[in-house]
Amino acid sequence: MSALERLLEAGQTAKAKAEAEQILAKKPQDRSALVVLSKVLLLEGQLEQAEKHLAVAEQQGATAETLLLRANLASQRGQLEPAVGYFRQVLSREPLRGEACFGLGLALFKQGKTDEALAALAKAVQVQPKNAIFVYRYGQVLHEAGKTDLGIQTIAQAITLQPKFLPPYLSLIEVLVEEGLALQARRLVQEGLREIPNHPRLLAALTAISLGMGDVKGSYQAASTLATQRPKDAQAQANLALLMVLRGQNREALHVCRTMESLGLATADLKMIEATAHEAAEPPAYEKAIAAYEEAMALDANGWKAPNNLGQLLMRMPATPPEKLMSRAVTVLEEAVRRQPAQPAPHLNLALAYTRLGDKAKAQAQAKAVLAANLPEGDELREQAERLLKALG
Repeated sequence: MSALERLLEAGQTAKAKAEAEQILAKKPQDRSALVVLSKVLLLEGQLEQAEKHLAVAEQQGATAETLLLRANLASQRGQLEPAVGYFRQVLSREPLRGEACFGLGLALFKQGKTDEALAALAKAVQVQPKNAIFVYRYGQVLHEAGKTDLGIQTIAQAITLQPKFLPPYLSLIEVLVEEGLALQARRLVQEGLREIPNHPRLLAALTAISLGMGDVKGSYQAASTLATQRPKDAQAQANLALLMVLRGQNREALHVCRTMESLGLATADLKMIEATAHEAAEPPAYEKAIAAYEEAMALDANGWKAPNNLGQLLMRMPATPPEKLMSRAVTVLEEAVRRQPAQPAPHLNLALAYTRLGDKAKAQAQAKAVLAANLPEGDELREQAERLLKALG
């Protein structure tokens, strides 16, 4: 292995690139420098430049290295069939080349050739069992191929091999949550945070999982750490503000929302949280809540949640006569449906608003739109729509 290749293997890509360029300035045909520079440019996503240097290296004849570069170039361009061909050429020369087995496996999986892909990836792991990237991606493909238990075990193995490697944590957390194993997912996040302290992706995951488990305190602690770490991250601040509302800290939540607005970083999510805090005040500040929802609608022209939530607020606000606000509720709920027709919630709320206005036909049409969404048996929205249709007759 050349000195340049050793730099690459050690992860010193910038130094490898600089030294390769220095060599090529004196010896433009130096194959090793051309290959290393092509690899670095490929890692940087500069495909045209990588191919230009690769073509010069190929003038001296194809090698396993140049063929591997050709394969990776084709793969990054989505040219799967040529990529598979190049990877196979590499393996015909070097049957135990782990990178080629790995690249071939991923390309075959993208082509839908799952069994061949798994065989190639298994070989890559067999050849380089301590390569955490190979093990991790093999585990991912196993999971996506329906081999869930083995996929989980394999991704976990990648974490054991390289405890500070973030991607397998994120993938395994997602898999565990999908499988309904929230407690195990939270333990994994906590393990990851011990290895990679205060990582924002892991803190965000801990916030979401803890909240989903009903652990508002644990979720708040994670969200607070992340918000302190990222004071101008709107999503991190929105997560914290939402948890403050859940804890009854409405003034604190409003302070977070207003601070972000003063920085020019207001978002629809923050405005909706502001609206919730205003409604939760004692006494409720309804007009301020309405104004915040309207601002949220303006900030996200395609979002359905703000008009849907505003419609619900208008329906539950005290009014004299009781139906005074229904026409306005219908208007915003119709806007929510227009923005996202496939969402069943605005259809149901609109059906309820029409019912209160006495427009039976329109209420039935909206309730039927909820049922047309093919929600599963036992879904709350579906059951409400069914009850409403039965009541309407």
